[in-house]
Amino acid sequence: MMQSDLIPVINKGFEIHYFSKKNQPHAWLKKYNESAEKFSLIESLFQLHRHDVLEVLVFLDGECEFFCEGKTYSLSRGDIVVTPPYAVHKANVKNFDTYERIIVSVSEHLMDDFQSSSPPMKENINYQKTQGSHVLRLHSKNFQDIISLLQEITNRKESGEDHFSFTLQYLLFQALQVIFDPTSSMPSLSNSDELDQRFISILEYIESHLTEPDLSLDTISDHFHLNKYYFSHYFKNNMNLPFYRYVSLKRLSFAVTMIKQNQISIEEIALKCGFPDYSSFYRLFKKEYNLSPKKLQKEYKNLY
Repeated sequence: MMQSDLIPVINKGFEIHYFSKKNQPHAWLKKYNESAEKFSLIESLFQLHRHDVLEVLVFLDGECEFFCEGKTYSLSRGDIVVTPPYAVHKANVKNFDTYERIIVSVSEHLMDDFQSSSPPMKENINYQKTQGSHVLRLHSKNFQDIISLLQEITNRKESGEDHFSFTLQYLLFQALQVIFDPTSSMPSLSNSDELDQRFISILEYIESHLTEPDLSLDTISDHFHLNKYYFSHYFKNNMNLPFYRYVSLKRLSFAVTMIKQNQISIEEIALKCGFPDYSSFYRLFKKEYNLSPKKLQKEYKNLY
């Protein structure tokens, strides 16, 4: 059974990570005390995982197939991958020697601030969601503008500018405005395995009923008038994850966010996220994250 890791953002703002021939992630290699040859085997960013942030991948070079929520995209220079919070995804990289990309992780709090201050950006983001693709293929000039803005942010951070400064956040805001502007990208992008409309509807149904305890293989297969054994096989083929595991991972992701907010008890969080009782929630949480919900809450408190 394929695993999926939750990788929370380090702070409440945004982060930028480069991966290129000139800028290999030595810090990550040092963290694991492993050689570059073993990097792809141990780095969780190249396994199925989720984030509690918006992730923007700016693809620069190499051969990469990007999997996100049942769709696979063959990336080329000029592509921008927009992965919403909690979406299950991974990058299949054929050759790390030629792989180059920039990843920007933006917290939900900062994205809310950006959209509140810019109704046009909010409208454009909502429009992009309706297009059914996680990948935008930008025009050459717009793509270069994105790279220049992100490089300016990086240069200022390296020179010691405060991570939460207005200037850095405004530069990021400008970059996101370009990315989500419909005129910046080409009108269509073909996927290597186009999803049928039925599966899209199934994912939308799961999303809208995720916190309901009675969401099950039986109820959802009945809703779509499908044999539950056929549905189980059909879902796993499209998502690369079994139905029950996908739903559990989604619910656990929301639980992690609520635990970090520390506004209600963990027992209440379990019920609000759709788990039938605290004991089943605790068991799944401990198995997934190898620590208890209360320990996660305590560790997150210590970070701030």
